[in-house]
Amino acid sequence: MSRINRARIVDGDETTAASLNDRFNDFSQANAVDQFNLRDAAVDLPQFGTGFQAPFMQSDNLGKSDLLHDAPVSFAAQTSTPYTTPHVLHSGSISNPTFATYSGGLTVTTSDVMRIYWSLSVKAVVRNEPYRQGMQFNAIKGSVSDFNVSTSAGCFVAWLQWDITSASLTNFEEVPGQGDFKTAVGSFYGNSLQNCQATTVIPLWSVYMRNINEGNVNTSTEEATAAGWRGISGTWHHKPGTNRTIYGLRVVLLGVMHPRRASAGTVNTLVHDIAPGTNVDLNYTGGRLVTFVNRVK
Repeated sequence: MSRINRARIVDGDETTAASLNDRFNDFSQANAVDQFNLRDAAVDLPQFGTGFQAPFMQSDNLGKSDLLHDAPVSFAAQTSTPYTTPHVLHSGSISNPTFATYSGGLTVTTSDVMRIYWSLSVKAVVRNEPYRQGMQFNAIKGSVSDFNVSTSAGCFVAWLQWDITSASLTNFEEVPGQGDFKTAVGSFYGNSLQNCQATTVIPLWSVYMRNINEGNVNTSTEEATAAGWRGISGTWHHKPGTNRTIYGLRVVLLGVMHPRRASAGTVNTLVHDIAPGTNVDLNYTGGRLVTFVNRVK
């Protein structure tokens, strides 16, 4: 490819018709400088030199479509461990789960990359100071006595499951790289973080210390704020080792969770903390689950 060598314009140079014409004459080619010759050929196509296709894209609803949050779905935290089943996102009736299905099954080949994106609108509902229960605080050594400080680490988790068995959609299981939060971690159950590759973490509250100056007396007080309405999202990418047919995808919820290490030198984990469960709900409304397949040839 040819290159134009001409010094740049600097302060003091005259801008005349002749000098401008010289610069425009430096740039010439036989074909038009159109969309294909400049944009497609010079910028886009070299990035995908082996060929790039997007043969499949689908978007499905999650949860309940309610932009005003007037009547959200309310999900109570699980209070047994290991839990029996996770909460499946639904539209307001547990008998009406919301998930993605694919007519005849979606086949993803070894030449494909499957990309899944999901979103949801959520709000935490807390009662009776759940951030003081279970593992939600740490004991700090004081000069006179120990005192408890909340970690603000309580959360729910949302993760992705698929059915690769049949169109009956009765065999949902965790996608590759994702665990079911039932692995023993000491006396608790959860996942190592490396086994949370299709997990979204949903924080529930923030606890902080506030200093109050009352004349000559300074008083510190602990205050807590539940997380209000906000959007959360997640993503998972997969390149199969063999051709794979997917019949359905869904997002499920579990809580209350808390970070933990079983012992020194072990991996970081997220474990199920049932102590604050009776005092924590998660409200949610609508979101989307988008399936996108790329193919490179």
